[in-house]
Amino acid sequence: MAGDAVDFVEILVLTTFWAFTIWRFATPQTPRGKAIRLVVLLATVSFTFNRREISYATDTVLHVPDISVPLKNLATVAASAGMVHLVGLLSPDPARFAKLRRAAYVLLSVTAVAMTVLFLLAPRRPERYDFVYEQAGTPLVTAYATLTQLGLTVGLICALVLFRPAGRGAAPWRLRIGMWLLSAGAVVGLLFMANRVIYQISHAAGSRALDHPAAQSVSRMLLAMMLLFFGTGAALPAMGGLRRWTSRYVALQRLRPLWRDLATAAPGVVLGDPPGRLGELVALRSVELRLYRRIIEIRDAQWLLTGRAGDTDADATALRAAVLRSRGSMDDSGGSVTAGDGAVAPGLPPGSGPAPAQGPAPVHAPVHTAGQAPGPPNASQSAGGPDVDAEVRALLGLSRRYRVAAAQGVVATPVAFAGHDPSHPEG
Repeated sequence: MAGDAVDFVEILVLTTFWAFTIWRFATPQTPRGKAIRLVVLLATVSFTFNRREISYATDTVLHVPDISVPLKNLATVAASAGMVHLVGLLSPDPARFAKLRRAAYVLLSVTAVAMTVLFLLAPRRPERYDFVYEQAGTPLVTAYATLTQLGLTVGLICALVLFRPAGRGAAPWRLRIGMWLLSAGAVVGLLFMANRVIYQISHAAGSRALDHPAAQSVSRMLLAMMLLFFGTGAALPAMGGLRRWTSRYVALQRLRPLWRDLATAAPGVVLGDPPGRLGELVALRSVELRLYRRIIEIRDAQWLLTGRAGDTDADATALRAAVLRSRGSMDDSGGSVTAGDGAVAPGLPPGSGPAPAQGPAPVHAPVHTAGQAPGPPNASQSAGGPDVDAEVRALLGLSRRYRVAAAQGVVATPVAFAGHDPSHPEG
């Protein structure tokens, strides 16, 4: 029963690690973020090959006995080297411990080479369990296992150096708890490492006490706890970023109808090629940049059409009226305007791209000097200001009021029936 629980935890954590890794590679990253995602990828690969089913399948497919063992262990050593690099990136004084980091790189390089040589020298058989367990206590395997734990130790010490101080000073609760969990994972990892070293030394001394199922369960539980702490600790800070990305992706889609109407009325405000509907839905990168660009285009269109950039009911009504006037001017000129969904600019043939901002007699934003509020007297101003999130909330409110104004306009518009002129009550 305990073994099933451990298996469940390991699979759950591995799934989380792979999801986090894929997310990291699917989104733009800073140089520090790129280093983090490489470490996460290497650690995830190492933990994946540690699963017996996957390691056995790898050995079978590659026809090399126990090839999964050096694959996972070398991935661990590479992840440890990545952690050393992260310590240098995040250090306030990188030059202070530069020699120590170089020594760590040399140690890890020598460890990787020695492990490879020992793997080639150790007798191996195509069995389900790897040679480290089958030949525990033999000189070659004991040396190999010790080097493995040495490589892991370097990475875990670096994790403590990075996460423990960050957990003390991190302000957001998700980040703070995440750093604490990552530190706890490093501590449990050191206990797991000590357990594996003791296992090899006890076998070298002729003892088989740690072969008992209870002792094996303790070892697996330590590994599962380390994975759980690392997985949860990494996921908690990422959840904040995922929530922020999701909210901005949704806001980008919700602002599209308003943006489309305004871009139709004032095509000159669109920066670059207008995005198509399907392309915008499936484009998952640069969401924040695209949302910022949409905000600018909507506000520019407001200034161009109405000379104001407010978010009140009056602003929405004025904007709706300006859009309708623009459409009427375009209908009179016999043209149409592109809005990013396949329409064409007035006076231009299909495929010629958006028209310059010269359409239906726009009202340009008045020039203002420092100390004066922009816009005409008594004009409402945007509630968002320089804060992108506040500006998104303000524009979503404007979008709702704009839809209400459009619906009221439809209801209030008289319909001309055959034989009846709505402008003459007597018919």
